[in-house]
Amino acid sequence: MSKKEAILDAALKLFTEHGVRATSTRSIAAEAHTSEALIFKHYGSKDRLLEAILKKAYQASALETNVYLKGLTAREYISNMIELPILLTRSNPDFWEMQYKIIALNPLSSRYHENFMRPCQLRLTECFRELNYSNPELEAELLLIHIDGIWKYFAAHKLDVAKKKVLIECMRQKYKL
Repeated sequence: MSKKEAILDAALKLFTEHGVRATSTRSIAAEAHTSEALIFKHYGSKDRLLEAILKKAYQASALETNVYLKGLTAREYISNMIELPILLTRSNPDFWEMQYKIIALNPLSSRYHENFMRPCQLRLTECFRELNYSNPELEAELLLIHIDGIWKYFAAHKLDVAKKKVLIECMRQKYKL
């Protein structure tokens, strides 16, 4: 692992444990077994370091999500969107736990998440329209509100997979999927 990657991993770990504001670049350097100067050389500031973490994690999530949701019928897409919180929180639990903790107070974090979810909202609207829902835009928005709450709940509570699947199945039943 490169020093640059070690810094990202250390920062993610400490941001998750202590929050962004409470984590110093000095503590990140110690965790990464490097110098503070190297952090500033690679990232310039703690905010840009956080942005690098967000960018990397959302790029990975977008790739994973695209593969998971590509080429599906409307019903399959909605069903897989309902299950998306399991996929995301299982594939990168530290990131999603950090994101859960900071998203409400960090505009950068919030913006990355909104950009990540925007294509899903458009596709969900199309799906609900195709399935003849009376208000597809509101249905898509409502489902995304549920999904947003579910991934946050999963990130915060570290549920076992069986419990997560039961909750997801309950959501699927509500949509008769």
